[in-house]
Amino acid sequence: MKTILVTGATRGIGYATARRLLGLQDERRAPPAEPRTVVALGRDFSTFDLDHTALPEGLQCQRVAFDLRNVDGIAALCASLPRVDVLINNAAMLTAQSFDTYAPKDRRDLIATNIEAPAELIRCLAPGMTAAPRVQGICGRVINIASVAGFGGHPDVWYGASKGAILNLTKSLAKHYGPSGVMVNAVAPGPTKTAMFDRLPQSRIDEFNRVVFARRFAEADEIARVICWLALEAPEYVNGSCFDVASGGYLR
Repeated sequence: MKTILVTGATRGIGYATARRLLGLQDERRAPPAEPRTVVALGRDFSTFDLDHTALPEGLQCQRVAFDLRNVDGIAALCASLPRVDVLINNAAMLTAQSFDTYAPKDRRDLIATNIEAPAELIRCLAPGMTAAPRVQGICGRVINIASVAGFGGHPDVWYGASKGAILNLTKSLAKHYGPSGVMVNAVAPGPTKTAMFDRLPQSRIDEFNRVVFARRFAEADEIARVICWLALEAPEYVNGSCFDVASGGYLR
């Protein structure tokens, strides 16, 4: 059985991704070609319902409560999990604070959550992936959720900087693990309707809507569809890539 770990799975893009991986966007509710367990990692499960929902045959959901700011505890967390075949590093913080008055603790928490935790999860889980048999040249997959803020800047300077770091981490670790059969890719969403959306001023929303072709923010499930393709279907030759999902608004 394939195991897929999704961080930040209790809301937004992470929730939409877990839902799609569990077949809940498929009206046919057809069983997957290969059984899989989705491990949903998050801090607050008060509104999480996927592990209490009737799922298609062959699909399971397991919740794991963990605070990724506790980077030193990630190794023990990973040791408690079954071998992970696919890691989706989705969890992230955004505080929308001014650079000049950014709270030091919030800065440290953001860096831990957005940069250190994804890197530590990969470090702990990739060796288990490389030990697995290769299927069509692939033995494991990592998908890092970046942002167009990583190459276009962001009013929350530390958030933008962290997403730039994730893009570089993706390239660096694709070079490191790619020869061993692990695919390491990134998805860089543009403006998306999540809880972070509620923190944006109207002027910022209007600016986004002017620059994207679709003239609207993305739905979380639109981003999830790209993530799931990388997690389940993308061929071996897709490695070290970043997929911009921004309706042409941030071409590079």
